[in-house]
Amino acid sequence: MINPDSIRSILEDLGYKLRDKGPYWQCAALYRGGDNETALQIYKDSGTWKDYVKDTAFQPFKQLLVLTLNTNDPKQLSKYLNQDDIRFLSEKGKTAVKKSELEKIYPEEWLSELLPHYQFYQDRGINLATIKMFKGGYATKGAMYQRYTFPIYNRYGQIHGFSGRDMTGKKTAKWKHMGRKANWIYPYFVPNLEKTDSNFIIIVESIGDCLNLFQNGYRNVVVSFGLDISPALSCWIIEMGFEKIFISFNNDSDKSNNRGLDAAIKNYLKLLNYFSPDLLRICLPNQNDFGDMSDEDFLRWKDKLEKISNSDQSELVVSKARKLNKQNKISKNLMKKISLLEK
Repeated sequence: MINPDSIRSILEDLGYKLRDKGPYWQCAALYRGGDNETALQIYKDSGTWKDYVKDTAFQPFKQLLVLTLNTNDPKQLSKYLNQDDIRFLSEKGKTAVKKSELEKIYPEEWLSELLPHYQFYQDRGINLATIKMFKGGYATKGAMYQRYTFPIYNRYGQIHGFSGRDMTGKKTAKWKHMGRKANWIYPYFVPNLEKTDSNFIIIVESIGDCLNLFQNGYRNVVVSFGLDISPALSCWIIEMGFEKIFISFNNDSDKSNNRGLDAAIKNYLKLLNYFSPDLLRICLPNQNDFGDMSDEDFLRWKDKLEKISNSDQSELVVSKARKLNKQNKISKNLMKKISLLEK
């Protein structure tokens, strides 16, 4: 079966000049004649790749060969891969990609149709200056009807999605998304957003959490849009070189099943593929989410953020992972990671 050395050899034979970035390589997009040496990101274990200049979805390695060789002829592909390898790389790549076409880019003009109706978030303690940073508004028609809608920007200043929060309290889904949220790095690329240079990042579930942290002075925040940290978000965190990574999902401690904590444990173990335990922390909000926290809660949470130790963290992760394992709620592969915390 093909391995990273074989993938590298094939790429170099095709003329790709690879820059080693740990779990992946960076290089220019030769398949389209590009010369930006950071355009392509190619994972070593599977060959799954993404063109960041063209903002494609993640695609299987076979597709890069097809584009580079400008053919889908099995005879031509077999010069580089045998049939088992072609099948393996095609299937493995599918775990990270649904379609291979370019992401949809939405017109900036759509924002002019959003009403500047900010009362919902103002009633929740977010001041007008903070709300306006995110360039959202109330949608009166279309797919985001009756939702406060936030545009999602890519690194080139283009809108490649929208996320909308229900304002009626009657819709089945509190949040609705347009676009490929697995590719979103939010709010980092919102134009003119006031960010702070920091050596750590806080990962939260929703834009609402992000707004509350911004309101309380934390500008080094990124949204996962759910309970799973995507490969694209993991890659961006690697790229940024943060010295501390805090997973701060919702704290459902008032429920029998704390989904936020369970998900934080699983994502912590997944991130051990890329980061040492010294860099990772779990620091859930003191209440259900950051929107429920008082000024006093934020002071206590800040103290916890600063004081949590690596040993305490490892003990928590190992203990909770073992409980999840007994309940058959965690994979065997993730359970293998706890050995890194017991050394």
